[in-house]
Amino acid sequence: MDGQRIADGEVVYRRIALCSPWFEPPHRLTSANFKLRAGELGVSVFRGSVVSAEQVLARLGAVLECRVACATVGEIRRLTNAKGEPFKLDVIADDATEAGHAEIRGPTPGALTSAAAKALSRLFHWV
Repeated sequence: MDGQRIADGEVVYRRIALCSPWFEPPHRLTSANFKLRAGELGVSVFRGSVVSAEQVLARLGAVLECRVACATVGEIRRLTNAKGEPFKLDVIADDATEAGHAEIRGPTPGALTSAAAKALSRLFHWV
């Protein structure tokens, strides 16, 4: 299933640590959650059709205080910048190492603009 395009209606989950710089009280997700680190091709998410929000929260390596946020794939694909131009984001299955894993990728894998990261932080909401 690796590389498979995911349907617009599918929900994807992202685990969010409840500490700085990923979270600002009382409930705001920050754009830091959606910025790529060196070597990453996309933002890691999990497919709701394969794993539950509870399973995402219980993944190995989870820090003690985390919550799960979600968005639909179609909402991600429809995100636009301040001028109304599409970011051209996509969500691609990448489950070679973990069942249900996927990535949010920009038009150039490994590159995601700050504006796109900010738009994603506004789009995702708590489960």
